[in-house]
Amino acid sequence: MTDVRKLLLIPIAMFLSGIACTAAAVAIGDAEVQLVIVIPLISGTGWLFVLGVVLIMASFVLGFVLAASFMREEAEGSGVPPSLTGHPGEGVQRRESRYGGVILIGPVPIVFGSDKNIALIMLAIAVAVAAIVLAYALLSL
Repeated sequence: MTDVRKLLLIPIAMFLSGIACTAAAVAIGDAEVQLVIVIPLISGTGWLFVLGVVLIMASFVLGFVLAASFMREEAEGSGVPPSLTGHPGEGVQRRESRYGGVILIGPVPIVFGSDKNIALIMLAIAVAVAAIVLAYALLSL
């Protein structure tokens, strides 16, 4: 494992620590959790809540910076052949990418995919997530 790859564990630890601080703030009464339609909203005034939010935000910034430096290190040190740098036709097989995604706007899923199979998989995931969110919303009433 390279040094940069080991450093990628730091933002993960910061994020989990931020979640723990925020949960502790809710547990001791320094923060409140509310459900607006189906979106959880957490607000608080205590120092533990503020520490949790700062840790979560800092983990995103540090994670993006470290991921970018990791990708740059990989690109510089990999010795990428010229055929993969934008000069097609030098005997390298192209791998076809398949992708898909789900956007949840409230309980309404928007599904997309590069082909029918991926779109169906994303639809199944969307239905499952929407059902979990709606069940949580109904149980918290």
